[in-house]
Amino acid sequence: MTIHKAAELISLSLTVPTVLLGSLVVVIWGKSSIKALKAHKKSATDWLILGIVVSFVGSSLDNIYWGITWGSDLLQIESSATWFRNGVYANIPLRQTAGIIAAFCHLRGAISWSSKGLPDGLVNRIITASWALCAITLIALYQFL
Repeated sequence: MTIHKAAELISLSLTVPTVLLGSLVVVIWGKSSIKALKAHKKSATDWLILGIVVSFVGSSLDNIYWGITWGSDLLQIESSATWFRNGVYANIPLRQTAGIIAAFCHLRGAISWSSKGLPDGLVNRIITASWALCAITLIALYQFL
């Protein structure tokens, strides 16, 4: 067995506890996240709970998708190429969008928790800069197509 195959086996086996434990986090915090989502004025705790749930939902679903993808490749199932080719469609909502929303929730929680340590204006400027860099990256990459 090659080192690469061993790493694939380890990664695929670690997918199981990643998905199970991540799903358990979502189940445990689910009711609190719904309550937090409905709260008119969200506390730092509300924002953190929302960030946790969004993060673990995205991560668990992303791990399921890529577990199927890498598993089909390891088992040399013909459809593995299709799973890899379409992985970008899973990455957008499950990895990038969930990560952005979770980070936003955690940053809002940090702002709510400590107005001294993390000024709202600074976070807003960083968020704006990240979207500007996203647009610049998109334009730059488009030039190579």
